[in-house]
Amino acid sequence: MENWVQEVISKWKLEGVKLNPPATAIEIENAESILNFKFPQDFKDFYLNVNGFDGLDWQEHMFTLWPLEMIVRDFETNGDDTFVGFCDFLLASHFIGYCKNIEGIFKVYNGQADKDFLVNSFREAIELINLSAPNVY
Repeated sequence: MENWVQEVISKWKLEGVKLNPPATAIEIENAESILNFKFPQDFKDFYLNVNGFDGLDWQEHMFTLWPLEMIVRDFETNGDDTFVGFCDFLLASHFIGYCKNIEGIFKVYNGQADKDFLVNSFREAIELINLSAPNVY
């Protein structure tokens, strides 16, 4: 396990964010099968330590990291089979996630088809969220 994962988890615990227990490798594989999408290793490393926020809690900048079950549910209902979201801002104002067949992390505003490139990796996306970087809004 990488140090960055524990640093993020510790930060969120200090903020009082309610975190879910870790996902299992089988749960991640099942989600990947349903989504027809392979998560990058940094995502898997993170989710093997914490399966998103409990009860749609949010961190200090009002971002919610979704549990695998919500990632799958959103994918099945969002009407866009090219986008796999894993996070939202301010109760679905906009979403952060992956575009299938395109490297990187993207944000998409509710109801819009255009996706804006954000960063190259899950780890970088979490860092930007925790820093409240302007480009995550």
